[in-house]
Amino acid sequence: MLDRLTDYAECLADPDRWAIATIVEVSGSVPRPAGTSMAVRDDGRTIGSVSGGCVEGAVVDAALECLRTGEVELHSFGYADDDGISIGLMCGGDVRVLVQPLRTIPSGILSELALPGRAPRLVRELPLDDAARDGGVLTFGRRLTTEPSARTRVLLPTEAASDLDDRVRAALELGGTHVVEIADRSQPECPVIRRLLVESTTTPARLVIYGANDFSAALVQAAALLGRHVTVCDARPVFATHARHPGAQEVVLMHPAEHLAQETDAGRIDARTAIVVLTHDPRFDLPVLDRALRADLAYVGAMGSRMTHEKRMQELRAGGLGEEHLARLHSPIGLDVGARTPAEVAVSILAELILVETAARAGVSAASPRTLREVSGDVHDTRRVCAAEPRSPEGAMAWM
Repeated sequence: MLDRLTDYAECLADPDRWAIATIVEVSGSVPRPAGTSMAVRDDGRTIGSVSGGCVEGAVVDAALECLRTGEVELHSFGYADDDGISIGLMCGGDVRVLVQPLRTIPSGILSELALPGRAPRLVRELPLDDAARDGGVLTFGRRLTTEPSARTRVLLPTEAASDLDDRVRAALELGGTHVVEIADRSQPECPVIRRLLVESTTTPARLVIYGANDFSAALVQAAALLGRHVTVCDARPVFATHARHPGAQEVVLMHPAEHLAQETDAGRIDARTAIVVLTHDPRFDLPVLDRALRADLAYVGAMGSRMTHEKRMQELRAGGLGEEHLARLHSPIGLDVGARTPAEVAVSILAELILVETAARAGVSAASPRTLREVSGDVHDTRRVCAAEPRSPEGAMAWM
């Protein structure tokens, strides 16, 4: 439910009337990922969507029923047959949805979730298939609500209790939505005795743009839609203005190399940071790229023609950068989608950034991009997106 907390302000303020449906697990091709949620009020009003329409009606009915009974329920939806008689996903995937009345979450936790400027975290107990439980809320393994009834209470063995904090903490630090299963290793079958839904948000990943122009203005707007924390830096006061970059969190008037050094020394540049160089001036872009390519960053890209790129590579080599560092540079920048306008180029750059980040999470090199029509398998199969394949040197546009 953390995916749209800002939209749930009225729900958190009036928890007795609302239930939250959260996608817990997915398999196959599904419209929305785990962690996607929808709020349902007792009069049928909804906020959000968990499937884009396939099972929305059934989820609403389940939420209204859980509001009536106060029970926490776990629902599974699979493939819907072609005649439309069964309720399910026409895309062929499977999804499990946790439906929980907001009133079952302690008010103190709801207040904490609503605090501005915080990265909220929430751990909820999932009902087991063979014994429904009360859906209690936990933080790092410590129960914050009353214990379940004696009929459903499960006592953790020592080994499960000892590793609960570490596993939950690791999932929280990773961010996103995860299911942590706790097994009873004292029994030969090691049965699962607890299943925890771990949700956490992380601070937005940074996108630092060096060079203020029409392309940076378009990139700021597009990146804001992806939830990036965007910084624009340029040494020219006439271009480095908030008026030209209304979606940026920061617009800095400074020499780009000085800014990057300052941010790095302050610990504000990390492995989730993407740097895009749009300066077109070797006095600015070379020192930035030299430092950025030596760091562990999510993405480093630079705009320029192929001639500009080759000259830039020669200068960086002369400055001591090895081939392993130069291989991290995405230049000419962006995917080859035929983009021409600044808005189109911004989409191309962000598409490449998403591709590179997805591959990095899988621990492989990014594959050459293809259209979905050209490939087989599930639409959302990241294994295909992350297949390690060589990219053609002609696979990017040469924007001036």
